[in-house]
Order: sequence, then structure tokens, then C-alpha cells
Amino acid sequence: MTYPASTHPASPSTVPLAALWRRLAAMVYDFFLVFAIWIVVGFAVMSALGIDQVRAEQGLAPLHQWLLFAGEILSAVLFFGWFWTHSGQTLGMQAWRIKVESRDGTPLSWKQVLQRLAVAPFALACAGLGYWWCLVDAEQRSWPDLVSRSRVIKVA
Repeated sequence: MTYPASTHPASPSTVPLAALWRRLAAMVYDFFLVFAIWIVVGFAVMSALGIDQVRAEQGLAPLHQWLLFAGEILSAVLFFGWFWTHSGQTLGMQAWRIKVESRDGTPLSWKQVLQRLAVAPFALACAGLGYWWCLVDAEQRSWPDLVSRSRVIKVA
């Protein structure tokens, strides 16, 4: 799905870019949504493995821990991937009126989604430097934007 050039021009200088505070607000909103999904996924994985409260408190086997971790990572990838490849907006991004798209204004590919998600934890882990980078970059790009060749824009 492509957007008309008059609506989303490819030139970064003519597109209203999203401010850092909007990005951070959307991230907080989406964190709560993903956390809720992780609770459901955790319950489903634990139930499927036949692990009850008492057994969980005694400690999970390493295989069970990895299965739980894999389920949570997969659910987060699917959450962001579905929204970003279809509308370019997660629920948090919709609330804060921002959108992620390729540099040419088209929706992200799954490759770009995976690139953004691979870099995002490091961008946050470095005291948020990967996102503070928006303040010094001429096109207000964060590390995930740079790696995935995408941009976050403000929508009306």
C-alpha cells in the first residue's frame, strides 16, 4: 500500500517529523499494552506446560524459561510487526498521532520491522542515547530509524 505523494511526500524536509516527546509517550503507552499481552502469553505458556503456581514459585526448568521468553518475544514482534506493516501505527502511536513509515512514505516491510526491533533495546539500554539522538540528528532520526531506513512522522 502506497500513499499519494501529496499526502506523504518522500522528502524529509516537507514531512512533519514526530517530536521526541511524542515518541516517548507512545512508547510508554505501547509498553503497557505489550506487558498486558505478555501476561496473557505467560499464562497460556505456563498452562500449556502444566505449570501451576506452586511449581512456578519453586522455579522453572531452563527449557520452560526459554519457552516463556520465546513466547513473549514472538508476541511483541507480532504486535509491532502487524501494526507497523499494516497502518504504520501501534495503538500508542495512534493516541499520540505519530506514524512510522519507510523513507519513501510506504509502510514498513517485515525486514524493517525486525531491524527496528533488534536495535530498539540497545537504543534504550544506552541511557536512551539511541532516542536522544533525535535531538541532534538533522532529520530527527533515532537509531532504529537509521538502521531500518524509516522515519516517524506526525499525522493530523
